[in-house]
Amino acid sequence: MMEKKRMAALLAAVLFGMSAIPAGAVNLIDTDAAATDSAEHAELDLYGVRATVTDRQDGALTVSTETAGTVVVHISEQTIIMDTQTGLPAGAQDIKKGDEVYLYCGEMMALSEPPQVYAKAILVNLTDEHEPASLLSAEQVKKNADGSLTVQTSDGSLMLHIARNASVTPFSTKNKAKLDDIRMGTRFFAWYDTILESYPAQAGTEKIVLLPQEDDTFAVVVEGDMVLTEGRRTGGVAMVPLRTVAETLGYTVNWNAKDRTVHLTNGTVQTTVTIGRDEYFHATAMPDADGMSRPGALGAAPYIAQSRTWVPAELFGLLGEQLEMRGDALYLGGVPNAFTGEADETNAFNIVCKDKTFDKGRMENGVAMVPLREVGEALGYTVTWDIENRQAKMNNGKVMTHINIGEDSYIRSVMNGDGTEAPVSFGAAPYFADGKTWVPAKLFELLGEQVEMKGNALYLD
Repeated sequence: MMEKKRMAALLAAVLFGMSAIPAGAVNLIDTDAAATDSAEHAELDLYGVRATVTDRQDGALTVSTETAGTVVVHISEQTIIMDTQTGLPAGAQDIKKGDEVYLYCGEMMALSEPPQVYAKAILVNLTDEHEPASLLSAEQVKKNADGSLTVQTSDGSLMLHIARNASVTPFSTKNKAKLDDIRMGTRFFAWYDTILESYPAQAGTEKIVLLPQEDDTFAVVVEGDMVLTEGRRTGGVAMVPLRTVAETLGYTVNWNAKDRTVHLTNGTVQTTVTIGRDEYFHATAMPDADGMSRPGALGAAPYIAQSRTWVPAELFGLLGEQLEMRGDALYLGGVPNAFTGEADETNAFNIVCKDKTFDKGRMENGVAMVPLREVGEALGYTVTWDIENRQAKMNNGKVMTHINIGEDSYIRSVMNGDGTEAPVSFGAAPYFADGKTWVPAKLFELLGEQVEMKGNALYLD
């Protein structure tokens, strides 16, 4: 067993879009650099930690934490303050000096001493007998035969089993709630003390508090890191433009204006949705084959807006497609294997490519890593993601390469030439983090590009 609060910290960068503020000078050989205050602050993790209140101000708490020392925590109108014993709302005025609280915070403010953060949620009335509630977001939801739910969360690293008879209540309202209200993208609190050591880890809960589901937008991502379109949450349900997504996934889409229905098929499965009717099914499309699922609700009916038909994203899951919600992005075809180590963002560097400056690069085990798509496309390469083989491919019409997430093996192939050279290692495998695929900068050198580190900037041309 291990403490479940260690798992909660994995949500920080995804659920609330946390960003670090790296600093420091690096080069391809010497990775030692003096860390600045802002870099130190960027390393602080205040998502799922205990803290003791040492002072109070209007709209802020000064707290002492084990990992970050003294921190000023700002409270906004959006901050959720909850009694972790009852699941009921609490007030900021009830938090006193000397109280122990449990913090779920957003990004750290740079260049401040002590460091400052905005609280997403603060739990009060802690006890040593039980762990505080975990703040989670549903990435995938599976309804089991016994009526229980299995919810993937924490960047795919936790499978939470919610009992069929679990208590499900909405936060700060008297509305009724049920298990079916937990859908892809739903934010909620769950209570559990321990998790099973496995990957993904597993835990069970019988108590859920649903958080207000704000209407907002999210990116729909294909090919690992390419944004296809924008989705929207309507009443807490993740909705996507039907035709755009369906045709990308290989479906034929036909609109029947008389019946106000849309029929989808990819030759293997098919379905028909009706505008205004929250009723969905899947059926076989194979010749001489029978089979159709019982129609069921997905929490929202199809509707037409901005000349598009919008349907729940989970419709495509019903049809057998792989999709996952991670923070503010919905991934079609799944999320590339996540990086399981810790990138050294304190040794970040600027990337200058064709006189264009990109977001920071990062050092990993002494190797300069850069975002594959941004750099590749800036240098004139076509970059594609092979969902089936979980492989990124890149070519510029003269040379080509492909990389596999997690494999420190790189090749160069001459197109219409002498074939493929022997694989080489650069000391770091490609990985996926922060919505990007990261590769060693030396991969581009292997392909014949000029790569040079000068001070704290990497130049590619």
